[in-house]
Amino acid sequence: MMDREIFNLNLSVEATSAYILICNLAESGTPITIESAGTFWNDTSEALVSALEELKGHCIIVEALDANQMRQYYLNSSDRWKKPANA
Repeated sequence: MMDREIFNLNLSVEATSAYILICNLAESGTPITIESAGTFWNDTSEALVSALEELKGHCIIVEALDANQMRQYYLNSSDRWKKPANA
């Protein structure tokens, strides 16, 4: 479920959009991968990768390899998020 705290972090528009997209995928039970997110992403694949890196940098998501060595992303609860210096 989406945590509205995301809007208090002053992240980039792309990272915030990626977070909302990831929450929607998670709620639908879809594994969160570059491919599944990219299906709904309205910007370049580079922008998606950059947004995911920003989310990882703030511990909003974590990355892990699944049994097929495919990267999957998982949401952390907001109590584990690292706030940017400007938040």
